[in-house]
Amino acid sequence: MDFKIRVRKSLTNFSSYVPDKVNYKIRLNSNESPFNESNNFLLNLVYKRVFKSSSINRYPDSSQAVLKKEVSQFYGLKSNQILFGNGSDELILYLLLALTGKTSKVLYLEPSFSMYKILTKALGLKGIGVSLNSDFSLNLAKVLSKIKKEDPDLIFIASPNNPTGNSFDKSDIIEITKSSKGLVVIDEAYSDYSSDSCLSLLKKNKNLLIMKTMSKIGFAALRLGYLIGDKQILNAVNKIRLPYNISSISQLVATDFFKNSELLEKQIEVVKKERSKVFNFLSRIQDLKVFESDSNFILFEVKKSRRLFELLKKENIIVKNFPKTNKLENCLRVSIGLPKENKRFMSVVSSFLVK
Repeated sequence: MDFKIRVRKSLTNFSSYVPDKVNYKIRLNSNESPFNESNNFLLNLVYKRVFKSSSINRYPDSSQAVLKKEVSQFYGLKSNQILFGNGSDELILYLLLALTGKTSKVLYLEPSFSMYKILTKALGLKGIGVSLNSDFSLNLAKVLSKIKKEDPDLIFIASPNNPTGNSFDKSDIIEITKSSKGLVVIDEAYSDYSSDSCLSLLKKNKNLLIMKTMSKIGFAALRLGYLIGDKQILNAVNKIRLPYNISSISQLVATDFFKNSELLEKQIEVVKKERSKVFNFLSRIQDLKVFESDSNFILFEVKKSRRLFELLKKENIIVKNFPKTNKLENCLRVSIGLPKENKRFMSVVSSFLVK
């Protein structure tokens, strides 16, 4: 009998996310923290605690009770208002699987984090992209019009937005939340580098969820994201959560971090200062357009962006380019690295532009 693989129709002509190669000396493409001092959390646990409090031959705590307690205390919430995922990507998948039960429609901004669109398409749901304005600000009227017309089950808004770097007005987010009969998810992956957060809106908006991650502040290898919001919503999502999705080591490292989070505050301040230096440098270049950033990266538009991208790679520096993304064809995104890495990046850009 002949066998034929039975692939979902939604995966026909489907392009998955392909991470950049990382074999470069200076990695400024993935918006990670450039500091590796967070390794100390892991080393302390491996040598002092892991083998005393946890056994590698046993499954991790599926309820993540200790970590939930620390995170909820950190934010002044109840433990049942927190749900963990193996990175934000897993949480996005859970939300799409669990909370698209009426219209099967998902609204997201464009350009924004690509996984909203990719996973929506992969699951055969209807994606509704709403373009940002030319300066990447939010077009509130257009968003509200789409909400009224399409009644999406889920709305994803990254603020600060990736890859543009800007945050959106909280008043606009309030309007969107009030206008939506579905759930609004504010992705605050970069909020540690921002001046604002939407956490204060949770009390008055039950259809609002906040999504955060530890990936951007020095713990990308942990793969730990979390949702904050109403317990009834999280209970619905938790029904399909894989039972042991967060490893014992990730739980222990994250618990230690939330007990000693002040250790990383200095690093975040360094990134903010370096962001200002890089932004000011790029702003002084006549043939280059740089966009304001509230994140740990900067987006800029430059002629012959592909040539600059290749030159940077030749100099062992990798940044992010967007050759096939609408509105971003001539843009590059540079993550803020260590001071010496940023200095080298600026030197290469200067040499390119004087040729």
